[in-house]
Amino acid sequence: MKLSLRHQSTGIVYPYLALAANLMVRGFFRKIYISNREALPTDKPVLLAANHPTAFADPCLLGIFLNPPLYNMTRGDVFRKPFFRKLMESINMFPVFRARDGFRGRDRNQEVFEFCEKKLLEKRVVTIYVEGEHHLEKHVRPIQKGILRIAFDTYEKHQLEDLQILPAGCSYVWGDRPRDEAMVRIGEPIWVRDYWADYQANPSGAMMQLAGDIETALKKVCLHTEDTSDAELLEKLLTLKRSEHIEHFVPIVSFSGNRFEREKAVCDALNELDASAKSSLQSTTSTYFKAIEKAGLTDEGLRQPKFAAWHWLLIFLVGLAPFIIGYLSSRPVVWFAKAVATKKVKKREFYSSVYMGTGFFGGILYYLAWFVGCLITLNPWWITFALLLPVLGWFSMIYREYWTRWTGARWALSHPDRQALLDLCEKIPVPW
Repeated sequence: MKLSLRHQSTGIVYPYLALAANLMVRGFFRKIYISNREALPTDKPVLLAANHPTAFADPCLLGIFLNPPLYNMTRGDVFRKPFFRKLMESINMFPVFRARDGFRGRDRNQEVFEFCEKKLLEKRVVTIYVEGEHHLEKHVRPIQKGILRIAFDTYEKHQLEDLQILPAGCSYVWGDRPRDEAMVRIGEPIWVRDYWADYQANPSGAMMQLAGDIETALKKVCLHTEDTSDAELLEKLLTLKRSEHIEHFVPIVSFSGNRFEREKAVCDALNELDASAKSSLQSTTSTYFKAIEKAGLTDEGLRQPKFAAWHWLLIFLVGLAPFIIGYLSSRPVVWFAKAVATKKVKKREFYSSVYMGTGFFGGILYYLAWFVGCLITLNPWWITFALLLPVLGWFSMIYREYWTRWTGARWALSHPDRQALLDLCEKIPVPW
């Protein structure tokens, strides 16, 4: 990835934080899929209309893997204290003052809108989380009006013909646990100029039309189910789909859109089912997953016997010593991050962000202490050992995940009910 545009950020900490965050997300996430990022121009005014499942992971992923510096709208109560205001501004964050956060009136947000206009005139990318709140549902909520006002006010004052709204979707397997998998998808541009004539004739009608088009575009780049009561069924279907297309844990980052497209097809197929077909699918899917749970198996382990191959055991034996060292040495960081997140976080949407941030910055101090301690000895072997500890900690996570995959497949291969469970799976009328 080219990082040549990071220096254009007016927030002086942003370029360095993006580099640090790159390491952080590669340790926290098992897999990251980025697709269609080339759709984001580097020399045009862009309003990036994003969903917002988590508190911090979404802006992190967007800021790391998109080339131009992003300016992110965030809740205004964080800016109340001068220190935090300076800190947030240094990483390209700017506030929105919402009534739910204790703010009243529109005058303060007028300053925010003017800030956005200024950045758009400079041909920057302004990110607005258009649903207005965090949520982990695989469901796009109605678009809030802020982005509409910014778009039309900016166009009215400056007639920026290339002003565009670009949808950006962040989707997760879980969203609230470590070793998650993330998918970032950039959509196609919506040109503000195409709505201008309608806006002059009927402002409210044009705003409603644009809001609807943004929502439709965002649904195309997110995993979205129309009926939120289908959430549990959707997760089971996605599990079945993932078991058909197993991906290795390395490399961590993939720039292919195949994974997202497969899972998006599952969501779309579920949305199109009628009530009768959905009921039948729900019944057979539930029966299958209850059966494999009772048997102590996983869908992947049952349906992917190739991972039970004995050559994996040789690989595990070769990597056993590095695994033990990495596992034991990284435990304090893992325990600390988990303890802080469990104690401090009240909403699921914040858990992964707190866990990831605490683990990363706590890990820096922890491994730095190891390095300083070994440096004092002046022994090159101990110094090398200290430098390798973070790598071994990461290796231990990968090792455990492949070990879990292998043991799951081995157990399923020898299970007495294996064929009966496979027959149950075959009876599921999957919609793809």
